[in-house]
Amino acid sequence: MEVILKANVSKLGKMLDIVKVKDGYARNFLFPKKLAMRATKEAKIEIQKNRESMEALFRKELAAAGDLAAKLSQITLNLTRRVVEDERL
Repeated sequence: MEVILKANVSKLGKMLDIVKVKDGYARNFLFPKKLAMRATKEAKIEIQKNRESMEALFRKELAAAGDLAAKLSQITLNLTRRVVEDERL
């Protein structure tokens, strides 16, 4: 059975990949957890149309996360606590 992945699945593929899996794996694991959907002709066409806009959105979110990571890497945080003998809290 061919399915389109809605999320990254380890050892299977990335989001929006079209992969072939066994019927039982799709029915018992992927579909109930909403990790995939059937790869029908209509779904494949829609995925191709939306792929570019989704990738642009992912790149934008990745850039924002990179900016936030850069800001956080410049912050230093020091916590002072009283300790007892042998430097235990």
